[in-house]
Amino acid sequence: MQTSFATAALSVSTLLQDFAQYNLWANTTLTNWLRTKPDDNMAITVPSSFSSIRATLLHIWATENYWLSMICQREYTPIDAEHYDGDFDSIVEGLLETSERLVAFTDTLEDEAATGELYYDSPWVKGFRPLVQYGLHVFNHSTYHRGQIVTIGRGLGYKDAPMTDYNFYNFFAK
Repeated sequence: MQTSFATAALSVSTLLQDFAQYNLWANTTLTNWLRTKPDDNMAITVPSSFSSIRATLLHIWATENYWLSMICQREYTPIDAEHYDGDFDSIVEGLLETSERLVAFTDTLEDEAATGELYYDSPWVKGFRPLVQYGLHVFNHSTYHRGQIVTIGRGLGYKDAPMTDYNFYNFFAK
């Protein structure tokens, strides 16, 4: 049985909060699946944009951590994904903790803050954009790389990856 969605317009802050919850759910769902696989397989090199499932998870974690500091306007403490020597469980726990912090931060936002502009200064681009755009960017980025992890898993023979699409989340996971 399908439930109907309220016809009232979503607020920007509510949409951002929903995507943060989705991101946490999708990261949790994917990493729970990965925890059923041999730890040694997480570092097997497979042709992709990152060399392994481990490297891709580290990249997602490091990027979520970076954008969290940016949208919260807090000091950035980088995660050195290239030289991280923690075990697989510590990567998963770090990623999920960062995703939880994104949820906690977005839960504090009102529309005015969510649509307020933040200055971004990087080696590649400088400029102002609304906070909501940065938030949606980080969630989209994580989705992109979760798809790569599923593809890497297929290369390792895993054909049982969980569904982590946003629409699946909306209809079956909420």
